[in-house]
Amino acid sequence: MGLILKHIERTSTGSFQYRRRVPKDVSGIIAKREFKRKLGVSEKEALAAWPQYHATVEREIEAARRRLLLMEGASSGTVSEREAYAEALRRRAEMIAAGTDEEGLSIAADLILDHYPDAGGMPYGVLPVDRHTVNLLRNGPDIHKPPAPTLNDALLLYRREHLREHDAETDSRVVGLANRVIGSAIDALGRDPILTTLTREDARKVRDHMLDRVKETGRGIGEKVSPATVSRELSIISAVVNYAKTEFSLSDAFLNPFNKLPVARSAKGTREKREDKRDPLPDQVLTQVRGRVLSLASPELALIWRILEGTGARIAEVTGLLVTDVDISSRFPHVRIEPNAVRPLKTDASRRVVPLVGDALEAAREALLSVKEGPMLFPSYGRKRGSDAASAALMKHVRRVTPDPKHVVHSLRHHMKDLLVEAEVSSLDQNLILGHAIEGVGDAVYGGEMRKLRQTTRALSKALGIRPPDDE
Repeated sequence: MGLILKHIERTSTGSFQYRRRVPKDVSGIIAKREFKRKLGVSEKEALAAWPQYHATVEREIEAARRRLLLMEGASSGTVSEREAYAEALRRRAEMIAAGTDEEGLSIAADLILDHYPDAGGMPYGVLPVDRHTVNLLRNGPDIHKPPAPTLNDALLLYRREHLREHDAETDSRVVGLANRVIGSAIDALGRDPILTTLTREDARKVRDHMLDRVKETGRGIGEKVSPATVSRELSIISAVVNYAKTEFSLSDAFLNPFNKLPVARSAKGTREKREDKRDPLPDQVLTQVRGRVLSLASPELALIWRILEGTGARIAEVTGLLVTDVDISSRFPHVRIEPNAVRPLKTDASRRVVPLVGDALEAAREALLSVKEGPMLFPSYGRKRGSDAASAALMKHVRRVTPDPKHVVHSLRHHMKDLLVEAEVSSLDQNLILGHAIEGVGDAVYGGEMRKLRQTTRALSKALGIRPPDDE
């Protein structure tokens, strides 16, 4: 058989069918032994029908696994009220689909409560899923409405819909940070608050709790967390609440109390530490570090440095480049920065096309010539956490030249920002090159890629003192 696809077999009549056993872990959820469907009598028909049915099967298996996790959470009481309500609603719908009438629904509710111990004529210890199931079976969703969303519900939604936590491209550290920050807020308040009950006083309480934390280092308890760190964490809480306000259709009267919450003025007796900010590398330091890197570092690391210096890109954006992301043959050579399997991107604005001019263009050309096999432009660092390894290696050279904690590899990005400002490059072009958020909708949407690339190539060339290619 020429057709090679998963779970395909040919029947005795010569047609093609999809046949797949239900995985063992969800065999108790999916009420059948296997998925089976005729796809067609020819390879062409089977090829056309397979993707849609296979995707349907995958979705059903994934949904069953989610239900299994929810059921496990229900038995331990760890699911949120809204998750419990959703599962209860599904149970009720399943009973109704099976033909259960109102009397049957009421009997089913009584049977659920019979499993719980009785205290003075009232069952106790009823888990959230069963509690909501009983109320829905007896009263229906018109009377027993879903619980109001809480801060934890907002986190779950944000992780699932915005961060897309189950996608292969999602950085688990980003999800972990969101979990820690929201968890800290809930700890500070002593409860998982309903979103619409949050007040400015609550937000200040969370802020003050965060400012009172101390860092735990390998040598024990360290100094207090900096206001800059707290400010970043509060911006995450604000983003989670703003996202939930839209997706849960909360009233316009609800104002996010974490928006524009001042931090620095409240950090009494503390100052933002020197190392919490980054400075551009002074020219003399930059020259010395570059000399060390180009002469002592590995050829791959030296190429990474040259591209970082000539583009202002983040180190993970460069170490995570694919060979196919680099175009040196077009009129305006460039690198295309997109999320991939080895590294996500920090923000949506980070998805962009960055011009290659001068030494960065030569470095990209040399990098392409040095790749022997595989998809990554820098195989030694084009992997999970590869950017951390590259940063650590480059920092050794930086520290040999300067002990200033404000001088780091990321300072190259600040250096590029300064060059762009000094060259009087527009804010729009600066943001397009550096991958910062673009304020105006028109600026973000309108204009073709080639026009933007021509524009940013001119801007970057001007900042670096290089004649742009379209002026030759």
